Amino acid sequence: MCAASRATLALRVLCHRQSPSSASTLLSSRSRLLSPLSRHFFLLLHMESSSSSSSFHSKPFSSASASASYSSRRSGRGRGRESGMREDRNRGGGSGGDAESERIDALGRLLTRILRHMASELNLDMRSDGYVRVRDLLKLNMTTYAKVPLRSHTVEEIKKAVKRDNKQRFSLSEEDGELLIRANQGHTVKTVTSESLLKPILSADEVQVCVHGTYKRNLESILQSGLKRMTRLHVHFSSALPTDEKVISGMRKDVNILIYLDVRKALQDGMQLYISDNKVILTEGFDGIVPVKYFEKIETWPRRELVPFER
Repeated sequence: MCAASRATLALRVLCHRQSPSSASTLLSSRSRLLSPLSRHFFLLLHMESSSSSSSFHSKPFSSASASASYSSRRSGRGRGRESGMREDRNRGGGSGGDAESERIDALGRLLTRILRHMASELNLDMRSDGYVRVRDLLKLNMTTYAKVPLRSHTVEEIKKAVKRDNKQRFSLSEEDGELLIRANQGHTVKTVTSESLLKPILSADEVQVCVHGTYKRNLESILQSGLKRMTRLHVHFSSALPTDEKVISGMRKDVNILIYLDVRKALQDGMQLYISDNKVILTEGFDGIVPVKYFEKIETWPRRELVPFER
């Protein structure tokens, strides 16, 4: 065994008995004996050791395990469209760290993607109210991001995914012994109609808050051309503020601008407003746009400072 290898082995043994500061000092004082690769693995080992509980149990360390750990951390980032939604953040109770939780959460993300965006291309028989047969879903040749084939999931697991979703993105219904499922809002598929999917809002008194969350970087464009539904069927508004002690449907949790809709004026001018089963307020606006003149006020969030604008 070469001198560098002997030094690396000795440092690994010593590091398990050192505090973080002592181990760093030890590494610095012995750095001339280590190759850059050995130093890299030593640092990874020490980081793993120091972040564990006080009852540390050592385990074999290798470049393969370091790579696997890195891949595991990377795999949780930015799945975007593949996961059906932004990484969420709001998929259910518990830590979600065990295999069963990951399996169910991954199923929920795939269900969101299919029920909101993919029914037509998958030739699913989707009704105008957004419902499809659960048994038809379980026949699809698709795989969740947890690498579990959709066909291997069960009806009970679909029920778990629906129950586990904190934002209540889904509804289940049983008709003539047939279990049906739908996404409550967020559709881009054209077979779904507002009248069938949603409950109309007929009076401003039905709505306490109607607010759209966005970001400062988008505000200039919004003030020029209004809120656009983009590829979705509706512009989305939340019926609650982020301060409410519950998960807010219809709004991302990291928004920094709040745009309030003047519901009374919008209804008076003929804008159709609806509310979904999970309390998201939706509108097609006029030709897919909610004009600026229907903005009641704009605030920064969370400081709630008024933002001046011209209607």
